Amino acid sequence: KIVALRLTNTNTYMKKTSFAFMILFFITSYARVSAQAFEDWSWDTYGLNFSVPSNMKVTVNSADEFGAKLDNDLLHLAIFPWEDDQLTKETLNAEVKKLVKSLGYRGAALVELELNGFEGGYIIAEKDGVTTIVVGLLDPESATNFYALIIYGPGYEDAALTIANSFEK
Repeated sequence: KIVALRLTNTNTYMKKTSFAFMILFFITSYARVSAQAFEDWSWDTYGLNFSVPSNMKVTVNSADEFGAKLDNDLLHLAIFPWEDDQLTKETLNAEVKKLVKSLGYRGAALVELELNGFEGGYIIAEKDGVTTIVVGLLDPESATNFYALIIYGPGYEDAALTIANSFEK
């Protein structure tokens, strides 16, 4: 009886310890993704400023496109200029919806943006298991506007939304 009692107590202790370590592992894993450090970047060609995770790397920087990605390929950013002096917030948002549809994505409702000198909106869309935030940015004081695609994998939605809401002139 004494031997059986000791084994039962040891098994209970091991289960509790294993459970505690498992919880600790998940908490630290989540903290690494959610507490990611961001830094401010600028697309100097257009004076467009935005925030990205500090471990992103620039892949393209020309007058036609700005691109960056993480080494693990779970977060990509592509920004394109859009010259149109007749664009309004309403027509921009309609164009974002058309772009989502033309790319074959399924998207939710458009989220309107008014941030740091820009107007516009974004749609979180999905196609073939890939999630993308399609952003339209209208500069009411200029004919130069922008659209951005933020493509992300599991665990990177918060980072993608931070980028989408960080654009400023």
